[in-house]
Amino acid sequence: MRSLIYFLQSLILFISTNIYAQTTVPELKYQMQFIATFEAGQTGAGIYKLYDQSDDVICYVLMPDTASRKKIDGKWVYDANSLGSLSCLKANSPPKALTKNK
Repeated sequence: MRSLIYFLQSLILFISTNIYAQTTVPELKYQMQFIATFEAGQTGAGIYKLYDQSDDVICYVLMPDTASRKKIDGKWVYDANSLGSLSCLKANSPPKALTKNK
């Protein structure tokens, strides 16, 4: 019984420190550079080309043109969508050599 009490006290202490840690200011995140927008072949959607300079990567993102959202308890909550895809590749990678199988 005594070990159960110690366990519960430790668990409460652990949970309370996690709650405190979540109230801190979020760290600054890197941003990708917007390059272009392309037609996606369906209304209300687009393909967005983004560049990540730190990793030299280009990404193509298929997503809705506008995000639907609603206000709940004074906070904006974004609705889920059924459209989305992400594809990335190295920007300046050398072309692969063609090999012939004999």
